[in-house]
Amino acid sequence: MFKNRQFYHSTTKRAIVAFGTIFNNIQISRKDSAGVEVQSLRVPLAYSQKDKFLSRINAIPDADTRGEVAITLPRMGFEITGFQYDTTRKISPIRKNVSMSSTDSINANTSFVSTPYDIGMSLYVFAKNQEDALQIAEQIMPTFNPDFNITVNDLPEMGIKRDLKIILEGISYEDNYEGQYDARQSIIWTFNFVMKVNYYGFVDTQGLIRKAVATTWQNPELAGEYYRQSFEVGNTRATALATIAGGVVTDLQMQYAGDGYTFTPNVIIEGTATAVAVLEGTKIKKLILTNAGSGYSEAPIVVIEEPNRFKEIPGPADAYQFVEDFEQDYG
Repeated sequence: MFKNRQFYHSTTKRAIVAFGTIFNNIQISRKDSAGVEVQSLRVPLAYSQKDKFLSRINAIPDADTRGEVAITLPRMGFEITGFQYDTTRKISPIRKNVSMSSTDSINANTSFVSTPYDIGMSLYVFAKNQEDALQIAEQIMPTFNPDFNITVNDLPEMGIKRDLKIILEGISYEDNYEGQYDARQSIIWTFNFVMKVNYYGFVDTQGLIRKAVATTWQNPELAGEYYRQSFEVGNTRATALATIAGGVVTDLQMQYAGDGYTFTPNVIIEGTATAVAVLEGTKIKKLILTNAGSGYSEAPIVVIEEPNRFKEIPGPADAYQFVEDFEQDYG
């Protein structure tokens, strides 16, 4: 199942970063008795377990401790608390996502649909007084009603972007104040969230269906006379138009990028002007004018060399450049 199919899409890491980004710019303001601001602080945020913060806070128990530096409060920390498969978002596992590459018009990127999981997250707010803690809490609570969406690149390899739903499920509060009057007070708010995350499997490359054949029998027993009709996406020649001004060629504009080019084609411009083609995958991205020429009174004809296994374009109204073959056979 996993042979020669190593993959890693950084889905969990991307979700953690997105979660932390929401809370990394919370600020508090401290004022004196007259209501004048005396200090403005940005609350530090880190990915860490709750117990690590508590051990640091408890390491400096009173104001008489010397030689050690107490952890600065307020601050915030967050961590993953668990994973749970989300059956409510399950869809058929045989469905696939398909994405066309900008550099390859022959193959497509494919991946089976995502597997939905809920990631439990806890955000901890540590403060030494109620005023600081309430300022932080009252900035977080109105943001989630009870959910908040943030857009993430769910699967960059396929160009899939999706809104990541983050739901605030509950809030708990602790006031750890024990011992003497001068002992440090530890106020802890815990915000419990659930993130609706999607995990994707291996991204494969699959060739496009370029030809379809349909066979129709007159006899319901599938014998005797029958018709065979085929539709094929042909390798087609790119086309371009020239623009002139003051007797010289000033611009070359692509009309159709063509398809099926495995080499850089020659570009022939009527008269003395010259140009070169730039490939992107199997199509012509643009033409670069290398010599503007001279003596033009009307726009010259531009001819681009045809690709291998060239098929004549059926007509300008055929946007997909289908070439139809029809034959009648007798069984």
